[in-house]
Amino acid sequence: EKATSNICTAQVLLAVMAGMYAVYHGPEGLRTIARRTHRYAAILADGLRTAGADVVHGAFFDTLTVRAPGKAAGIVADARERGVNLRLVDADHVSIACDETTTRSQISAVWAAFGAEGDIEALDATVADALPEALLRSDDILTHPVFHQHRSETAMLRYLRKLADRDYALDRGMIPLGSCTMKLNATAEMESITWPEFGALHPF
Repeated sequence: EKATSNICTAQVLLAVMAGMYAVYHGPEGLRTIARRTHRYAAILADGLRTAGADVVHGAFFDTLTVRAPGKAAGIVADARERGVNLRLVDADHVSIACDETTTRSQISAVWAAFGAEGDIEALDATVADALPEALLRSDDILTHPVFHQHRSETAMLRYLRKLADRDYALDRGMIPLGSCTMKLNATAEMESITWPEFGALHPF
């Protein structure tokens, strides 16, 4: 009864969140998010290339590595001042990642950190995908009905409650043996995953 397991809790909690994210968005929602993320990464890359920056790879999904000999630390510091956290790979390289929260203003801020400017609207009309055709998945994903039924907040809430009602955890009684995650991890320990300081950091 003295056991604790932060690793179990940390990994299972993230897995449950990822699973429910897929349930809520479904295959089409996830594809839409992926397309938008990739398009913003491609726009970012084209804008940097137009300004003379050396984007290391021609094929990518959401993350770029840019060669900036001797200037990488300064670019990262400049971007941080603009509210964007980039990865300092080494003295000559910077890594930039886009995700579903990336905005056009952030793309412009990254360009500015590199001393570049760009026309997002113009690039959006002309930019090409940077994913090789051979790597694109063509078969169906998430075909189980559960990934197609819960599109509203209310429907999702009721589905989560239905799952919770099938569970036996600390809110129903003590578990003296078995999962240390269920036994001794209080709500106060787990709620920090909802804090933007953790959940919205997106460092790289």
